[in-house]
Amino acid sequence: MNKKIADIIGIGIGPFNLGLAALLSEHRTIQARFLERKHEFQWHKGLLLSGATLQVPFFADLVTMADPCHTLSYLNYLHQHDRLYQFYYYEHFLIPRVEYNHYCRWAATQLPSCHFGEHVDDVTYDAKQDHFVIDSTLASGEKKQYRSTNLAIGIGTRPNIPKWLAESNHPLVKHAAEFASLQQALAQCQKVTVVGSGQSAAECVLALLRSLTPTQVAAGAGIRWISRSAGFHPMESSKLGQECFTPAYMQYFQSLSREKRRDIAGNQGLLYKGISCSTIADIYDLLYERSIGGKPTGLSLHPNCEVESIAKNIQSGALEIKCLHTQLAQRFSLETDAVIAAVGYVHDWPQWLTQLKGSVLATDSNDDFIVQEDFTALRCDAGLGRIFIQNSEIFQQGIGSPDLGIGANRNAVIINQLLGCEVYRIASGTAFQTYGIPEDALLDR
Repeated sequence: MNKKIADIIGIGIGPFNLGLAALLSEHRTIQARFLERKHEFQWHKGLLLSGATLQVPFFADLVTMADPCHTLSYLNYLHQHDRLYQFYYYEHFLIPRVEYNHYCRWAATQLPSCHFGEHVDDVTYDAKQDHFVIDSTLASGEKKQYRSTNLAIGIGTRPNIPKWLAESNHPLVKHAAEFASLQQALAQCQKVTVVGSGQSAAECVLALLRSLTPTQVAAGAGIRWISRSAGFHPMESSKLGQECFTPAYMQYFQSLSREKRRDIAGNQGLLYKGISCSTIADIYDLLYERSIGGKPTGLSLHPNCEVESIAKNIQSGALEIKCLHTQLAQRFSLETDAVIAAVGYVHDWPQWLTQLKGSVLATDSNDDFIVQEDFTALRCDAGLGRIFIQNSEIFQQGIGSPDLGIGANRNAVIINQLLGCEVYRIASGTAFQTYGIPEDALLDR
């Protein structure tokens, strides 16, 4: 048992808690520890594909938007790896996803507060001592116990598994989170189907299409892209449109009622769920080039098609996908050799956090945690310790909640609370738009 009481323990080490650990490394008075069940840092390992980039500028690293001079900035990472001049002539704001992952791994090795290979089994609250008790297990089987005044929950999300995917035990029917490890096996398939209409689906399609040779296409090989959406649409990429990913919009959004927030969040899908214009262009350009002379492209696209089930056809040995065309209201079947389900991710709060509802954490009428403007979960008891929630559902903090560009700003707000003073200046006026009522407006009475 570790009897010393930490100031904060972070559970889960994704980019947001890693960024918190990075900023806290400059504040030695705060005793912090971060725990992660994985043995090393890996950011969406299954989608670290060649040519794939972040969807946000490199400024959205672990620290820059709060402390541009920090030693763990992306620019210093480049400097330490003798890549500044190469990046200078690279002339792109959107950096390779593989390099972002390498950058985060580089930062993690310099943070002794980060502990990998340690699974958190339980978290309870000791009301008498007014601190949290964290029980964990190391990969070796050794048990650990920590005590902390505050918590930072950075669990992240898990792959969304629809019923038709959960019911399949076929080795080549997998979520896109496993795509990279399946590429070699998929290359041996005659027909591959990708389901989904977001960025991950598009990147899987692009990777498969690039690897498909004209000889294979002529022999009947191909890729099918299915989506229940009405089309393969771009995500918001305009300069003013992206201001909804700023702290200014987040502050406005959190000033609304929870009911209004849920309603708004439910209608903002294309602001973040679509495909980047560059990826759409890459796919379209490949289709155009490969269709010269009326040749088959090797890719067919099918919107408005919802997958209902997948099963192996006993006679042909292929996988049979049963679909519903949502606009024509007609059902049909397709055969394929493999299916990649790029159907997104969902929040999956651990049982120990759920158990704190009602006794420690307040909930709303939907039994959800109530995340406040300072990123703490509202408590329903008299305890003083705070539970900071990183990347809560978008109806809590706005669609910028999972955006990497918000991470450093949110962590600056968290650290200011831990230290009880404004060590990080929280920028104001981060958007040109005024999301509320104009200051010079006259209200109707």
